[in-house]
Amino acid sequence: MPTSSPAATSGPSHGRFNPLGLAHLSQNLRGALEDRPKVSLTGLQPFAGAGLYALYYRGDLPIYQRLSETDVPLYVGKAEAGNSSYGDPPNEQKPKLYDRIDKHRTSISEAQNLSASDFDVRYVVLDDVWIVLGERALLRSYSPVLWNTLLTGFGSNTPGRARTNPRSFWDTLHPGRPRAANNLCNRLLTRDEVETRVQEGISVSLMTFGPARDEALASLRRRKYQSVWSLPRKTDKDKRIVVHRPAAFLEENTAFGIHVEPDAWRATDTLAGVVGESIIDEADAGDDEGGDD
Repeated sequence: MPTSSPAATSGPSHGRFNPLGLAHLSQNLRGALEDRPKVSLTGLQPFAGAGLYALYYRGDLPIYQRLSETDVPLYVGKAEAGNSSYGDPPNEQKPKLYDRIDKHRTSISEAQNLSASDFDVRYVVLDDVWIVLGERALLRSYSPVLWNTLLTGFGSNTPGRARTNPRSFWDTLHPGRPRAANNLCNRLLTRDEVETRVQEGISVSLMTFGPARDEALASLRRRKYQSVWSLPRKTDKDKRIVVHRPAAFLEENTAFGIHVEPDAWRATDTLAGVVGESIIDEADAGDDEGGDD
């Protein structure tokens, strides 16, 4: 597992010292979080307040086996106390942080190949002023956080129920949530390709912080993929789904129990489907690096 954080590996600097800079904040918040005991996700009891949290896996699912005995989180998130349009202070007695974690417990329990009993959580109750910046700092400290950046969709809000909504990467690897039951396969990757992406991300997560790790992560993020399918452009007269990899499209949807009528899609030049991660549609990715809002 990583032996130090990005802040600890930074070279000497002769500029002004900023005690609230992201590097120092990352180091302090990571230390504060890791000083907290891990609590079983199934045993977590309601508590008041808002703040930050991290989820850890300790089960025996092969894809996450290398993380199960580490302090590398699968997901980092936040819950804010909320703001008043009149400038009144937020109600810090509401269980905002607990409610957010409990929502994730439900998602994990709905997945066919996960169990909430295989997860632990750490959390830190904070004032709202620190929460957004603090989440960014933790994501930087642990980067890449698997379910925030590479297997996205876990913490995103429930999307609309349009027939052409794609499954997120997370729902592709962990099917079972009712919200995704009728969604088409992921637009960009097949399940096997998602698994490969996850394994590569875990390998980066376990590297020592430094230039080699930074380059490995940058290389993974620059990777280009051949889209499975896409929506038609606004200027297209033919409004059917555009399929770039027909065999994968049919196989993936069949595996999820989704029947797509033959006249609902059309095959096209596969070269049109080559995209890089930087331009993945948000609907494909689910939530962004900032976790859920």
